[in-house]
Amino acid sequence: MNKQLENLLKFNLEDILKVAFQPIYSLEGEVKSFEVLSRFYNKENDLISTIKVINFLEKLDIIHQLDFLILKKIEKYLKKGKKIAINISPLTILMDEFIEKINLLKCDLSNLEIELTERGNLDYEKLIIRVNQLHKLGIKVAIDDFPIENSSLETLLKTKINKVKIDRSLLNNIDCPLGKETYRGIVALLKTMKHEITTEGIETKEQFDFIKEIGVDFIQGYYIGEPILENELLF
Repeated sequence: MNKQLENLLKFNLEDILKVAFQPIYSLEGEVKSFEVLSRFYNKENDLISTIKVINFLEKLDIIHQLDFLILKKIEKYLKKGKKIAINISPLTILMDEFIEKINLLKCDLSNLEIELTERGNLDYEKLIIRVNQLHKLGIKVAIDDFPIENSSLETLLKTKINKVKIDRSLLNNIDCPLGKETYRGIVALLKTMKHEITTEGIETKEQFDFIKEIGVDFIQGYYIGEPILENELLF
């Protein structure tokens, strides 16, 4: 076990977690919403790998503690009318008490979007029930990192997903004709299925120009807007 991650257990997650907000834009350059990103710092204020922390919490089967903590942290921004997207583990979404936790939020739930990243085998029948329950509360649900996970298309077909975020890794291949055509094909498929489409991970002008050319609904990435730490927010 990584010693640094093991030491996480000696602290309250709330003490080591900071949240950042990455703006999500329309193609016209208007900020439409914000994605919440987790940042972890040790007592020396050194940044700890987010991926390692999340994998570690999942291994210990306590990832729900992080998900519920972030939901509480963003509640005050949802109350202000800010549209916020949060990535929640499917392990948390499928928990029996998940909807109860959502209902405890004192805010307009229509400002909340939940991004679902698939990990491992999912109970699709239960997932469909959960997505429908979230829709009834006014919450949008998005598939994240499409189509990297093997079962992403299955989830897309079986559940009423509002939005799809195309995995950032696919943008790295647009410098070759096949990479561009692959990306175009994915966008065309999603448009046919009538899903809202977000391109994430835009880091260069070439990527930005390509995405504007093919057309999606929303864009995000360091090239157009870097994450903002909570203590630097102006809203």
